Amino acid sequence: MAYVPHLEVASKKYRPSPIRLLFIAEAPPALESGRFFYLSSLTTGDTLFLEMMKVLYPMDTGFVEQEEAQRTGFHAKSVRQRKGELLEKFRRDGFYLIDASEQPMPDDADTATKRQLMGLALPALRKKVRELSGDKDVPVILIGGVTYSVCAAALRADGAHVLNEEMIDHPARGGQKRFRQKLHTVIRKFSIKTSDGYL
Repeated sequence: MAYVPHLEVASKKYRPSPIRLLFIAEAPPALESGRFFYLSSLTTGDTLFLEMMKVLYPMDTGFVEQEEAQRTGFHAKSVRQRKGELLEKFRRDGFYLIDASEQPMPDDADTATKRQLMGLALPALRKKVRELSGDKDVPVILIGGVTYSVCAAALRADGAHVLNEEMIDHPARGGQKRFRQKLHTVIRKFSIKTSDGYL
């Protein structure tokens, strides 16, 4: 199954060519929430976007990983107001984010249910990753515990270069700091450069 049409349009708008690094998260939020990584008009409740920008573009966002009271130069509202601009920068850098399941998870889904649903979506994901990669070795970063546990081995078996060797917490579930730390570690380990001039 594919994204609903308006989410598919938003996602394709920011698809780079070529893709230099592919992020795979769990699933889009519930449709009635109105939230989605690539909806540039969204200025609230976009935790994954906000935390991703902090890691990849600390200079541009003014984010410094310190104690909350010591942060200077970072204002979430300002970053969210520049969402379209930052998504375009994300695209120009060759970064692309997709979801392992293009359909939202049920609100009451526990981990076992999510694993089952993601397992059902896995064949379509494997096909999509092959299509997006083409004949290139596009590195992959998996976001979220369920995403990593269900998808990592299967994608590696297909020859995908999954960079993270452990799960990276999804920031929308209270794991913002762990998400930033783990993603930053992978970014540094593989010397992934961004237009921020940052490794």
